[in-house]
Amino acid sequence: MHYLQYSTIKKLNLLLNKVNPFFSIITATYNSEKTLERTIISVLNQSFTNFEYLIIDGNSKDATVEIVKKYVPIFNEKQIALRYVSEPDKGIYDAWNKGINLAKGEWISFLGSDDYYLDNALEIYKRATATNCNYIHSKVQLINEKQEKLRILGGDNFSKAKFFRNMNIAHVGSFHHKSLFENQKFSLTYKSASDYYFFLTNFNELKPYFINEITAVMQFGGISTNVDAALKEAMQVKIDSKRRSKFLCYLDFLVDHFKHFLLKYIRKT
Repeated sequence: MHYLQYSTIKKLNLLLNKVNPFFSIITATYNSEKTLERTIISVLNQSFTNFEYLIIDGNSKDATVEIVKKYVPIFNEKQIALRYVSEPDKGIYDAWNKGINLAKGEWISFLGSDDYYLDNALEIYKRATATNCNYIHSKVQLINEKQEKLRILGGDNFSKAKFFRNMNIAHVGSFHHKSLFENQKFSLTYKSASDYYFFLTNFNELKPYFINEITAVMQFGGISTNVDAALKEAMQVKIDSKRRSKFLCYLDFLVDHFKHFLLKYIRKT
């Protein structure tokens, strides 16, 4: 009887991981040269390595693609698949949908090009998948451009009443079972709240599990920075999903707007 050497078995397992990854991590990029490398390194440094990394670029004009190309052989050395596409798209949700179509993993996440995972994040997510869930979310540390900590996002508040009021989960710290995207992906109607619309319209199908730990860091900014536009779109998403009455949607908008400007005034004084 012939026995395979341990090193050979390890290589075969790593090869299988590339063909059938457990996780698919998707990052949408456009002119992301300033922050992308930090994001890539955080993915590369994961202790759990049965995943693939998909970077969907919107035809960047800076050095984004060159940075990605630099890391392809480094990922190959660790037997981790790094695949990328660079072509014009219709925004972040179009890029995410492209990533979903390419994904081979059982579980899918969306990591922003200026966000990053903590080193043991995937190990923590992997343990969570053993529960009877199809959606995993966690706490996320919010920082500013100076890397100063602002506040912690996310919490075990996945109740219908709270979630229909506002999106109170941190999507950066989330993993979705691939089955959630079989019948619906992200709508291209919305610029900053299509993920909220997706969750609202699929709320009854969600079986969430909350990780009471910080797994990722999110830098404040991006498409949701314009507060007025973000609040208006969130209001429209709630109206379109028919999960809340128009009156309450408008009331939510006015209350949130008032809170924002009140906090802004307090910080100035």
